[in-house]
Amino acid sequence: MSAVPHQVSLADDVRWFTGSPLAAVFGRLALDQVAYREIAAAVDRTGRFAENFTDRGLRSVAFTALMGFADPVDAQAFREDLKRLHRDVRGTGTGEFADTRYSALTPEMWTWVAVSGLNAIHQAYVNLCGRTLTADEQEIVYQTLRTELGYLELPGSRGKLPETLTEMRAYYDRVATTHLADNEFLQFARRSFETLPLPALFVPRAARPALTPLWRAATKLAARPVTVCSSGAAHPRMQQLLHVHWTPRHQFEYTLYTTLLGTAWRYLPRRLTLEPLAYNRYRYERLRDLYRSILLDSFAAPATRAA
Repeated sequence: MSAVPHQVSLADDVRWFTGSPLAAVFGRLALDQVAYREIAAAVDRTGRFAENFTDRGLRSVAFTALMGFADPVDAQAFREDLKRLHRDVRGTGTGEFADTRYSALTPEMWTWVAVSGLNAIHQAYVNLCGRTLTADEQEIVYQTLRTELGYLELPGSRGKLPETLTEMRAYYDRVATTHLADNEFLQFARRSFETLPLPALFVPRAARPALTPLWRAATKLAARPVTVCSSGAAHPRMQQLLHVHWTPRHQFEYTLYTTLLGTAWRYLPRRLTLEPLAYNRYRYERLRDLYRSILLDSFAAPATRAA
């Protein structure tokens, strides 16, 4: 296997990539979750996306970072919290979804969300790793992600992640064909990706009027790569539901964005390509390895001295 940047194995490179904001350029792939009617009903019912789409996304990013890069004890606690907190996500939808019952921990719903997330990161890494991967290497990427996200599995055979990349793709095709359909929340989410509201979590109320115009301009600029990259990597069924009409211009932009971001991941320092908690973990592990490299293998006296 050829070397990857920063002198790490492919699996290690994939692991750190799960903590990179660069993957967000494929974040709109997650819309396949709310094309699943029961999931759309559940998310719509909470109202948190409608309240502030950006805040809801930031909470997901924070929770994912804590589950992946916190201290092992803390990470395990957050992983357990993920399922505990979802126990209350059950009931009946409202409005368009008034006839739809849902429960987040049913294997069908839960596994689709898990596979959706795994697929999005897999697509992001394959496109942004900075080189063309062989089929075997793509399988290594999948197995690494499957290990890293293994905490998402539910007990029982129906709650397991697909064992191979081929099985994951077959599962995705089957669900896309039989379950994914248009709905009002899906279209609301599609529009929201292009007009993200100013986050209320970190911006004082008094500063919001002054910052809103700058925020709108910045997010409009950033939305284009996300829209193009996510649309280009989306399943044909999702392309249909999101009204994607792919043109040579889109293909040119897709190649441009993935090339630039792939170069960034391959060559920029990790402090610029990892979110803070992931970078903190990255630095810790490198310092740990450095300190370990100067330790003795044994405290016993050397053989020459013993003699």
